[in-house]
Amino acid sequence: MTYGWAILVVLVVIGALSYFGVLSPSTLLPEKCTFPVSISCTDHEVSGISITLILQNGAGRDMLITRVSAASEALGAGNLGCACGTGAISQVFRNGGSVRLGLIFADAPCIANGCTFRDTGRDKNRYNMTVNYAWLDSPTITHQLSGEMLSRRT
Repeated sequence: MTYGWAILVVLVVIGALSYFGVLSPSTLLPEKCTFPVSISCTDHEVSGISITLILQNGAGRDMLITRVSAASEALGAGNLGCACGTGAISQVFRNGGSVRLGLIFADAPCIANGCTFRDTGRDKNRYNMTVNYAWLDSPTITHQLSGEMLSRRT
């Protein structure tokens, strides 16, 4: 009988912690930004009407960034969300250097895609980020790097 009461108390405590959000997975998971080995994400922010990434080049060569895009369920009106990117850009990304890249959702390419932030009911949302680039010494061949960001909107 004593064991039964002890188990009941433990279940009530776990239920209370879950109800008040202490055991919520979204609060336990850290915000993160990951890219392949050649580029590292040193900082990121999702705020207001923009997504900002600060990337560092570790590829061993200079790059020319031509486009940045984000896809998420937290963007757009539908349940699947939408993808929005910058138009054609030409940002030099030196080897060992850092670059600040931003997607502003009041911009024309994003408005044309119907991308706006929407409430998914989650504390943090997942964003699939894509960086299109070319090597600076051969700018005609483009490449693509995909990364992932888990962040809350401030």
